[in-house]
Amino acid sequence: MRRLTLALVLMMATVLAGCAGGPPKRVFPPQASVQELQVQADGNWVVKIRIRSFSTVPMRFSRLQGTLSVGGHEAGRFDFDPGLTVGPGSAEIIEHRMAPSPAARDAVAAALAGRQSLRYQLAGRLASSDPGTDDAFDYPSRLDPVPGLEGVLR
Repeated sequence: MRRLTLALVLMMATVLAGCAGGPPKRVFPPQASVQELQVQADGNWVVKIRIRSFSTVPMRFSRLQGTLSVGGHEAGRFDFDPGLTVGPGSAEIIEHRMAPSPAARDAVAAALAGRQSLRYQLAGRLASSDPGTDDAFDYPSRLDPVPGLEGVLR
């Protein structure tokens, strides 16, 4: 009887130990991409940057450092604190105002005038303060003019 009681206690302790940790916490490198580019009347751009987390825990992003290139021309560099928390497996959008280089401005103007898509590349580093990570990203894609919205590429 004593062995049976001891076996049951050990079995219950093993079952409880397996449940104690909860779901595993996994942190994966995040990704940043351009959601939208709006050309302002003064020639500056408002770039909506989508930050996506593939982790199973919330991530608080404390630094976004990178370079945006459009049509093969460097548009500009940036380095700022987005002050943004992204939930597990989710994405959030932030806006960044920038003054593009003349070559990049011309490439966007030509794409908008011709109603053509435009290749872009967003590359840099994303750092999070919780959990503490600092990951490189590189995202090449295309932006297309939005019908009915003057000066907007998505």
